[in-house]
Amino acid sequence: MNFLAHTLFAQGDAERIAGQFCGDFVRGADLSQYPDGIQQGIRRHRRIDAFTDQHPAVRGCLDVFDPPVRRFAGIITDVVFDYLLALDWHKYSEVSLEQHVDLVHAALAEKNHLLPPDLQRFAAFLQRENVLLGNRSYKGVELTLERLSRRSSKFAPLASGAAIAADNKAQISAAFDAFFPELLAIERARIE
Repeated sequence: MNFLAHTLFAQGDAERIAGQFCGDFVRGADLSQYPDGIQQGIRRHRRIDAFTDQHPAVRGCLDVFDPPVRRFAGIITDVVFDYLLALDWHKYSEVSLEQHVDLVHAALAEKNHLLPPDLQRFAAFLQRENVLLGNRSYKGVELTLERLSRRSSKFAPLASGAAIAADNKAQISAAFDAFFPELLAIERARIE
């Protein structure tokens, strides 16, 4: 999943929110340089990614993408899944999406000194561009994939990912509806 979904699983805890973001910026198994909450967030991020990548419904919806876009199908579906989550946020959280995004921005600011430099820069961009709230519109998906496509020439196929996903929204939505409640139940059971 992408950042909106990952932060949903952080239970509003600033270190876990920061850790969920660190999951995409920190490599390796040695997490000892981070406080416990950030370590927990990184581990949860990795567990969620592994579950998502292996889920049959998710794997099935990746087939809508042909080469060369297929190579980036996981990234595209992650971004679209955050859009689908934002549309039905009220089903999954007791706080509004706006409140949640404010909490995420505050957590990243509070824990900024603990974040890797690339994540520090990304956190500033995330807030400045209001990326998480941008998930409420499909324009947010298009903009995110366009930005990612400009990272290097090898990422260029991502630019067409939003249109392909839009053409196959029913299948991608069905995959999200099949897998996300299952992931939510598993992760909530780990908390209790």
